[in-house]
Amino acid sequence: MDYFFSKILLDLQKRISKELPVIQFIDQDLGQLGQEGENGRPPLAYPAVLIDFPNSDYSELSSSAQLGNVPITFQLIFDNYSSTWHKAPLRDRMKGLEYLDIEQKLFNILNGWHEDYFTPLIRTNVKSQNNNDIGLRVRQLTFTTSYEDYSTSQDEYKEVVFTFNGGLKTN
Repeated sequence: MDYFFSKILLDLQKRISKELPVIQFIDQDLGQLGQEGENGRPPLAYPAVLIDFPNSDYSELSSSAQLGNVPITFQLIFDNYSSTWHKAPLRDRMKGLEYLDIEQKLFNILNGWHEDYFTPLIRTNVKSQNNNDIGLRVRQLTFTTSYEDYSTSQDEYKEVVFTFNGGLKTN
């Protein structure tokens, strides 16, 4: 897979599953939150991460090569609800806030991470969404990165060999 989006999706899945094994399901966002399984919830294992690449912008570098500025969204989906109101037992409140610890760990393993084909990921936004009708908690983290796309470049590179058959005259 040489296409940027395919390659980075696979690398992100590998990194998240290795560094954050508590995540049970990692996939690209194909609208799974809008699907309904047997229990009325999306057919996911929780906690889950759905990854998407919305609205990338491109600019020209040279001779049809482009620079892509790519936002990447990570939807963290949790099904654990526990009371977090101030008079609930501390144990219950801590259980109810576990999703925030997982979110922080995801941020820590992604922010600044890069491979040789894209710039370091930088968190740019966090949104919260409650799916109370199906009992899910959703947090969306957005990171940005950039990459250089030379896939349509028609430039041919030829190997050139220089040889020197002589000497240098010194004064």
